[in-house]
Amino acid sequence: MDSIWKYRKYIWDNSISELKNRYAGSSLGAVWNVLQPLFQILIFTYIFSQVMIAKIPNMESSSAFAIYLCAGLIPWISFSDIVVRGSNVFLVNSTYLKKLAIPEYIFMLQVSLTSTIILFISMVLLFLIVLILGQIVTLLWLIIPIVLFMLVVFATGIAFVVATVNVFFKDVGQFLVSFIQIWMWLTPIVYIKELLPTSFASLINYNPVYYFIDSLQQIIVYAKPPTTSNWVLMIIFTCVSVFIGIFVLKILRSEIRDVI
Repeated sequence: MDSIWKYRKYIWDNSISELKNRYAGSSLGAVWNVLQPLFQILIFTYIFSQVMIAKIPNMESSSAFAIYLCAGLIPWISFSDIVVRGSNVFLVNSTYLKKLAIPEYIFMLQVSLTSTIILFISMVLLFLIVLILGQIVTLLWLIIPIVLFMLVVFATGIAFVVATVNVFFKDVGQFLVSFIQIWMWLTPIVYIKELLPTSFASLINYNPVYYFIDSLQQIIVYAKPPTTSNWVLMIIFTCVSVFIGIFVLKILRSEIRDVI
């Protein structure tokens, strides 16, 4: 924790710099960090409420499914971004790791913070669109930052493991991209779990990301708090992920700088 506090400005400045440079050369520059998620939300909302008119069982609102989709897709994009970009963080920053005495995890936290900022912007935009569409917004929305924080920490823990292993077995990073795509379709984001065959729906219970996504969808779409079991499992998965991530990094960190 002392190191994190010591390098807090370095992490923050690099994250902001990345956001500014992400669309360098374009006329609007950093504004695209807001426009891109906004366009994404608007497109999904229009397609699923006006064109395909997908509906959620027992809900009359034509925009409910679009909100359901965004409530799951936005956090998933952040989760996958942290895991995928984080998997290469030691290799990408190999020059700094070789020459500077900066703790390895500082670079991972930079990736997580950058993704979290985009996630925050996207969720604020979703909140505004939900209000404009006249959907119910309750005080349960105040719980959302807690769920998102745990999801980000959970993703960061996974990224630590993958990034460490990827230093020694570089095919892991390539495999991860395909695996993440499969993982998304195993998570109820573009479909509703209750509409699946029982045999397949039961398999989703073994998907740790499901409990984070489901909790967010319950709050945003159904105006219901996460179930007790969801809270317990989210806390467990988050703690286990961080523990394993730190454990793996601690064991192999002495070799990382020699291999990269």
